[in-house]
Amino acid sequence: MTKRLTGLVTAFVLLFMQLLVVPAAHAAMVGNDAVVQQMDRAELKAKVMQVMDHKAAAQTLEKYGVDKEQVSQRLDRLTDQELQQLAQKADELPAGQSVLGAILLIILILIILDLLGATNVFPAIHPIS
Repeated sequence: MTKRLTGLVTAFVLLFMQLLVVPAAHAAMVGNDAVVQQMDRAELKAKVMQVMDHKAAAQTLEKYGVDKEQVSQRLDRLTDQELQQLAQKADELPAGQSVLGAILLIILILIILDLLGATNVFPAIHPIS
């Protein structure tokens, strides 16, 4: 009796699993161009203005006699394509800072994994009990 019941339950589970057809997810790499195009104009302008807030950029603007209000007014006159190009250039500029940030992020992740007991990279860190 138990073998027959086990067989029926197994058959029911297999049939149920076959009925749960889940469509496959298709993924593709998204390039920087596609991501930048999806950003709206205000975000692009904010990204460019953030670069202007850096000390070196502010000094360069001051050297040429341009203040932040003039930059903002000129950004308003740019086309969407020109603004996207500037935002892309802004992403490429602080490359050295992003490397340091990535290294610190990786170290922080490893410390958290050590605290959780998933890894043992740092012997001085003991897992939380």
